[in-house]
Amino acid sequence: MREIRVAVPDRPYVVRIERGASASLGRLLGPLGRSRLAVVSSPTIWDKHRDRIRPGLADLAWTEVLVADGERQKNARTLQRLYDAFVTARLGRDGLVVAIGGGVIGDIAGFAAATYMRGVDWVGVPTTLLAMVDSSVGGKVCINHPRVKNMIGAFHQPRAVIVDPAFLGTLPARQRQTGAYEVLKCGIIGDRGLFDALRQAPPSLEGWDAEKLDEAIASACRLKANVVGKDEREGDLRRVLNLGHTLGHAFEAVTEYRRFTHGEAVGWGLVAAAALARRRGLLSADDFEEIASAVDGLGPRPRLGLAPERVLDAVARDKKAREGRVPFVLPTAIGAVTIVPDVTTGEILAVLDELAQRRTPARRRG
Repeated sequence: MREIRVAVPDRPYVVRIERGASASLGRLLGPLGRSRLAVVSSPTIWDKHRDRIRPGLADLAWTEVLVADGERQKNARTLQRLYDAFVTARLGRDGLVVAIGGGVIGDIAGFAAATYMRGVDWVGVPTTLLAMVDSSVGGKVCINHPRVKNMIGAFHQPRAVIVDPAFLGTLPARQRQTGAYEVLKCGIIGDRGLFDALRQAPPSLEGWDAEKLDEAIASACRLKANVVGKDEREGDLRRVLNLGHTLGHAFEAVTEYRRFTHGEAVGWGLVAAAALARRRGLLSADDFEEIASAVDGLGPRPRLGLAPERVLDAVARDKKAREGRVPFVLPTAIGAVTIVPDVTTGEILAVLDELAQRRTPARRRG
């Protein structure tokens, strides 16, 4: 069992990483002393894991609320359904929202908790690798605008995060791979050892040693917790966590969240950021090739092949834009990054052309 403290000033909490923890939720949630729980999950997760989850909640008063799977469900209509369910369940200020699922569930359940009755507490129980190392830590909760991902949201830290890597045993290879890109991102930002571990891991992390996987999850969470503890609301330092995301989010938006998983888009975004850094002389050619090779080594992903003008339009709508420009996080070495505020349209177009010509493994069917 590993515990990582997220030392945000007003609502510090612990990320607990323990295999089998999902079967003991009642014991872990009991100290929070809540009279009523709303458990938000998805039909897929509930079908696979309810027999493990329900016994652990036996001594608590709780209501399940299921949200359909997929990024496209992270919208205002789904949010209203959650409010309706909370009201029906008589969830009060002393209630607790428990989000059991991937990043979509955590984002929308957390945002519902942030806004219902002007804020109730919530706990994250991430079930995908992506959610375990990314969205579950840091308190950024949100829904999508039809034209821009994650545009409507709040900062609302959870009371706890419970990570059970046993959930990953039923995760499809493509979903393990999508989370692996976010782990790799953390290595590039500030953990050379984590980067090297991912370089040695099998594609899609399939069959990777459980202890190595658990430690990789913990390392990624430690890095993010360290950053969030110093900059809770993305004033400056926290922006480094957006490595690969500026173009990655644009790739998702242009394809209407259909072609890429989030991690696959970030994987392309990591290569793009490294290419921008190399072109500016911030990153050596050898480090660029090592980063690109590490991304490719995690497994196949869909081709890029997007209209450059549509990508530029999506980048211009990025919520982090200031005075018409979007800051880019660029690597300067493996384990170090910098924030560059003046990346030009010409530089982006050149990198998009480079990526379009880059040969990468094709995504497997299924």
